[in-house]
Amino acid sequence: MKILVPTDFSENANNALTFAKHMAKSQGEVQITLLFAFYAVYDFASNVAQIVDSIESDAKKAMKRAVELALDEGLQIDYKILQGTVSSTITSMAYREDYDLIIMGTQGANGINKTLFGSNTAHVIKESQVPVISVPNEAKWEHISKIVVGSELDQAESKFYKKLLKITSKLLFPYEFVHVDFDRNQEFQPNFEALENQLRAFSSSISFITKTIQADAVLTGIEESLSNKYDALLVMFYKKKSFFEYLFDESDSVKMLYHTHLPLLILK
Repeated sequence: MKILVPTDFSENANNALTFAKHMAKSQGEVQITLLFAFYAVYDFASNVAQIVDSIESDAKKAMKRAVELALDEGLQIDYKILQGTVSSTITSMAYREDYDLIIMGTQGANGINKTLFGSNTAHVIKESQVPVISVPNEAKWEHISKIVVGSELDQAESKFYKKLLKITSKLLFPYEFVHVDFDRNQEFQPNFEALENQLRAFSSSISFITKTIQADAVLTGIEESLSNKYDALLVMFYKKKSFFEYLFDESDSVKMLYHTHLPLLILK
């Protein structure tokens, strides 16, 4: 497995790196790459070379410290320092170099502060073809004891299950598949049996439970069920919408990013 961890050397980014290290220890052979991307401002052409050199020099020192700390933990990581807009650099590198997962920190006390226009993490989730784990600063790996999956139980989700197990099965956490019934549609019955058959086809030893929550909306149901709980890795599936829906609305998974205090794995 190859894991890309974008960093700005903040506490949030270091917390995301901690998550990556724990995932690496559970997976066996894992390549972790730290990525520092920065966009140089060219308003002062005469000083730009000096500014870039200073940024790269400071970043290289910080990267080398991170590599040394990882070696002390028995892990080998490499790093890259690239110029470019943060989200585009992350997503293009992850796709071009066949990374399996991006793990990055979020900003603010409750995930991303939505008032921060152009949040890098939200942009990465929207643009990336690679699964992303966003890690709020208050989320701690040692608190996690289960994986909670928000599921609509429709046919379009079956393609996500194999990806989910590939990334998380070796963590050995039990799964909890949560279906939110917000339509009160008596004709629709959650097909947990089909879900179980698909999961067993991928892994006969998987441990999981299923449950249905009554709520007015998907996000409301998941938020209420996980309120004040810090023991889960939350998983949501990012389903593409039409062009106009993309312009004027957001996927539930991106909306959840703005609200959740839990680490959030987004699968596409």
